[in-house]
Amino acid sequence: MTPSTMLTRPRGNGGGRSRMCGEFKMLPLPDVPKTFRDLVEADLRRAARLIIKIQDEIDWQFRIATPEGDYHLSITMPDAEDERSAMLGRLTVFMMWKRAVAYVLAVETREPDAVYAVGVSAGEQLNCLARITRTPRPWTAANFSAVEWLGTESIAPELVELLPRIPLPMTPKQIRELQEWFGVDGKFPAVHIDSREIRGV
Repeated sequence: MTPSTMLTRPRGNGGGRSRMCGEFKMLPLPDVPKTFRDLVEADLRRAARLIIKIQDEIDWQFRIATPEGDYHLSITMPDAEDERSAMLGRLTVFMMWKRAVAYVLAVETREPDAVYAVGVSAGEQLNCLARITRTPRPWTAANFSAVEWLGTESIAPELVELLPRIPLPMTPKQIRELQEWFGVDGKFPAVHIDSREIRGV
């Protein structure tokens, strides 16, 4: 798996640490997420548990909220800047097609070495991280710090702009490309979270 490219620029603790600590800090939240902030933290914790499960770097984990329910995409993001920009453009088109109202991204960052989550909606932009100590291995919850909430200045502009602001008409070429990338037989098929069905586009 290729290393993640750092898109975020954390600048310190913008909102305090999670109350949970120790071996329990990466367990699921005790209650069903009720706010967008809860959902961002829940997806951060889920990504940390995935790192522990596979003992390797994770792909970019997207939750995309749409009128027909949330979709999950797991995407191996290219290192080359032009290829990464192209993939982000495809994601924007996918969100436009699904009339997305918000998304959450969970990913690993290089500096700081952490698992990071960002949530963007029309009215909110939230981000948090949990720092990772890479030794000892195998990694467990003890390798992760408590969750730190960051200020909005830590969110890369590319991630804010990823969410479409206005609906635009789709061309047949764009729809074909979405099928190739995110369709049922695509490279990164879109999974409807509630039904667990691979629905694609």
